[in-house]
Amino acid sequence: MPSKSVLARGFMAEAERISEACRKDLGISKFDPLDAFKLAEHLQVDVFTVDEIFGDQTDHPDYSRMTDPDKFSAMWTPNVHGEKIIIHNDRHSRFRQQSNLMHELAHIIRKHTVPLESAILCAQYGLHYFNPVHEQEAKYLSGCLQITRAGLQWGLKHLSTIESISDHFCASVDMVKYRIGITGVSKQYRFR
Repeated sequence: MPSKSVLARGFMAEAERISEACRKDLGISKFDPLDAFKLAEHLQVDVFTVDEIFGDQTDHPDYSRMTDPDKFSAMWTPNVHGEKIIIHNDRHSRFRQQSNLMHELAHIIRKHTVPLESAILCAQYGLHYFNPVHEQEAKYLSGCLQITRAGLQWGLKHLSTIESISDHFCASVDMVKYRIGITGVSKQYRFR
């Protein structure tokens, strides 16, 4: 049974508008793939790999966890100057890296924050802060950033297979299926 949505009324339409505005800012159409690294650069968010953060400290306790693709994907965090940065695991496939980065960029675009008390506890005990509203917003917006609804409709009409849509938008097959399901475009197009 799908979980109940905690998204505010109108959020899905707003997320589509945000996605199209990001593409317009970068000079690409809503039918084109949006590269997460270019979007991060446009938003002035520095992106680092785990190896870039740890450097030669491969014996650091967090290094093995953060380089394990089954345990760590990506995270946003403020740096020492208060600017938001993203640390990501480049051991994932390029499609997964795009998805991971889009998710973290969605948090940043939405101006999500972590309460100071929670940040301190998370840092002390190696915990992860979880806000269900923030996570659902980031999940939906990141999907829109990867594939706009209009881009998905275009892909179903012109590319026809889920795999070809996946390749075009540098998105996983699972992301394409998620977008098809959540947007309702499957009712408009038959695909194989």
